[in-house]
Amino acid sequence: MFAVPALAQVGSSGPEIQPNNYPPALPARRTPGPNLVFERLGEIALPGPLGGRPGFMADGLVVISVEGGWARVSPEADATPSIVPTVEEPATSEWITAPDGKRRYRTTQEGLVVAEHRSRAGKTWARSWRIVAPNSIMAPPILLGPRLCYAGLDDRVTCVRASNGHRLWAVDLGDRLSRGLTCWPACGRPTGDGEVLLVVPDDGASVIALDAYDGRRIATFELPATQRFSSPALVAAHDRIAIARKGYDDKEAALVLLRLTPPPPGVTPGPVPYNDGSPVRTGPSGR
Repeated sequence: MFAVPALAQVGSSGPEIQPNNYPPALPARRTPGPNLVFERLGEIALPGPLGGRPGFMADGLVVISVEGGWARVSPEADATPSIVPTVEEPATSEWITAPDGKRRYRTTQEGLVVAEHRSRAGKTWARSWRIVAPNSIMAPPILLGPRLCYAGLDDRVTCVRASNGHRLWAVDLGDRLSRGLTCWPACGRPTGDGEVLLVVPDDGASVIALDAYDGRRIATFELPATQRFSSPALVAAHDRIAIARKGYDDKEAALVLLRLTPPPPGVTPGPVPYNDGSPVRTGPSGR
């Protein structure tokens, strides 16, 4: 007697849409997802302690805030940083504008994600959609073609459709996320299929590479227990990744140079000592 209503709540096994039988948010992937591992290329010593300003790229150089000024350094393992008292920091805007100029997006520390579209006359903006996130969002979102991605203090990276705000995926990384997301490689016209998101959680113990298409964890690079990342990931020339780190003593600082590369044929990513003199490669397990 009670079997029929119970089955009705679950939905049928056929193709029709039932409350618990929704079609997937993502279409079937046309190409294989990225298969990459982190490789450690080396470090560049920096004068510590590090400053509180976020680093950035300028004229092909990595620029990192340090005590008493800024360190400018080429992303090469044998480079020597030059220290300057002041630099012109990149202009920032609270809005991220689409390449065609028709839409713009922003996040707020109150936990809002807001999208606006330009009016037909092109002189004003009107709200397209708004999301109330579970917690604060400290960094701007990143636009990858038809996708908008953002990270928050709820420990999650979330990806939504840029056109309507519908969620595509969300992944919990187990620690607060206040640093900005980075796209790798340095995308000119990204599509969201093939691009990688680089995330440095607030505990600074690791940098994580996520597939921008579905949020799958591709690879993780972990620091030794006595070191912590203290900046977002920066993508330099030749797709090199530069991240400032500090040691147990704040005066011990360096710029870690990494890259994402396909794993060697026949080699399964596994544990590699951090300072054994060989490149460090880590796969999805993060070990």
